[in-house]
Amino acid sequence: MASLLTSAQKVIFKSALDDLFDTFKQDVVVYKEAQIQLVNINQSRMYGYNERVDISNINYVPVTGVFPALVNFNKKQNQDRLEDVGNYMAKGEISIKIKPDAHDFISNNGATINIEVADKMFKIVSSSSDRRFISSDYYIYVLERER
Repeated sequence: MASLLTSAQKVIFKSALDDLFDTFKQDVVVYKEAQIQLVNINQSRMYGYNERVDISNINYVPVTGVFPALVNFNKKQNQDRLEDVGNYMAKGEISIKIKPDAHDFISNNGATINIEVADKMFKIVSSSSDRRFISSDYYIYVLERER
């Protein structure tokens, strides 16, 4: 099938898309489940006590990553009524467009807990959507604001 664009035009478009991403990107922080490390596996237990005795034997190592992303704050933002204080709280959805390295980190290294965008926490509410346009690989996730 014939293409509407020549190879040279595709290279120019790909470069323009990459420039657009680089111009408007902002850093997002991806928080994963912490890794558990046992300090001393041969440490004897003190049976008859609760499990707090073993807490000193376990270290939790945080797993985070900082990646560039294009963030799209949707125009239509839902609000939930907070009955206790008589006010509304934004329950907004955003979408982020990320590169393959960020997609691999989100999908492969354990469960993703939250993603921080502009000092606000969001949770992933969709699976990734692969967007290939003239050989540029980008992935889009839809996020929802955490309370």
